[in-house]
Amino acid sequence: MSANSLSRLAILWATVRDSLWFVPTLAVAAAVVLAVAAIQIPTPSRIEDSMIWRWLFGGGAEGARGVLATIAGSLITVTGVVFSVTIVALQLASSQFTPRVLRGFVSDRLNQAVLGVFIGTFTYTLLVLRSIRSSSEDGRVAFVPQVAVSLAVLLLLVSIGALIAFIDHSAQSIQASTILHRETRRARALVDTLFPEHVGEPDEASADGRESIRLPAEPPAVIAADSSGYVQGIDADALWSGAEGRPLLIRMDIPIGAFVFPGKPLASVWPAHLTDDAVIQAVRDSFILGSERTPEQDVEYGLVALADIAVRALSPGINDPTTALHCIDHLTEILAALGSRRRPDPLRTSPDKVTRLLVCDSSFDRATAVAFDQIRHYGASDPTVARALLDAISDLAGVVRPEARPALTAHADAVVRAARRAIEDPGDLARVERAAERALTATRG
Repeated sequence: MSANSLSRLAILWATVRDSLWFVPTLAVAAAVVLAVAAIQIPTPSRIEDSMIWRWLFGGGAEGARGVLATIAGSLITVTGVVFSVTIVALQLASSQFTPRVLRGFVSDRLNQAVLGVFIGTFTYTLLVLRSIRSSSEDGRVAFVPQVAVSLAVLLLLVSIGALIAFIDHSAQSIQASTILHRETRRARALVDTLFPEHVGEPDEASADGRESIRLPAEPPAVIAADSSGYVQGIDADALWSGAEGRPLLIRMDIPIGAFVFPGKPLASVWPAHLTDDAVIQAVRDSFILGSERTPEQDVEYGLVALADIAVRALSPGINDPTTALHCIDHLTEILAALGSRRRPDPLRTSPDKVTRLLVCDSSFDRATAVAFDQIRHYGASDPTVARALLDAISDLAGVVRPEARPALTAHADAVVRAARRAIEDPGDLARVERAAERALTATRG
């Protein structure tokens, strides 16, 4: 199976993997298997022969039931507390930062693991509890799985350690620095595998962007969406198989992350006379739509999240410019990684070199607009924010490719214009203009 065919499966797997139920479900399944196996382990006839066996539970049926019932009752209570703390953390993150960071909280592996440990231990304890019987029950011989009961006590100790780790992790995970670092790390990882480098092969005529792409003169067949949602990715194999080796040029008319509705153009196809119902359906099927934007192929997702946090920090209700400055620093890091990379070849070809796809990827110009526009609009009256934006532009000018600098020049001009309109103090404005001069010199040099 090729890497392209994994696009739809990768997004589905990411959705399942990042949910709160996946790891706890695996933990419950493991607990069932462990309980069945532990119950079958016989108790040694002479426990005193080994130091290890001396730690086994030595009580009778009633004692084992009391221990297991206590463990089960306490664990289900703590599980409810842990779940409540997680929900409160999600609410705080959504209101104080942005709803875009909720995915990071839900997909946090430690939170999932702690819930899995608690629910798994609770399940294990119940299964062992139901296997215990006294000698007076239906005339059967008493049965106390001492190894299984002892293992339940060991799992309780593990759960206590998991609770301590969860408390410490929860206190750190709601800090602004931790959230910014997590979103930046995720965005940087996506830039390293920038879409659409794995959709087909680079077209030889457009390799390295040395030759401009010329579209056919005749009118194309415009394919519109038949459903609504956000474009989460492109399933290339569905596109190539639907084209069936025809000499088609397919141009994406919307980028990853855009919202579409029935009737909105998705793609244009040349030549129009080869575009039948099979090709139309293949193009529609290749666009993976969902109810929200996802970070799997959306390069701008992390930029939007960090920009939203900065704008929220600049709002009158929060007044936290320091967090906004930290967001600008992290946005600069992502843009530096994006601007220093060669832009992926927009023209891709199918494995048989017959069908071609002209992708609508995220350019550096568009990325800088997503990162800086809203911050500039809402932070124009704060000279510290304006200088931070201009300093970030100066730093980026020294690391990005030369063709990316005009976008930085345009943003530097926009920042200084907004500052002149919003900043009244002459001293503050003079400092902003000096920062603007440095930025413009760096971008034009």
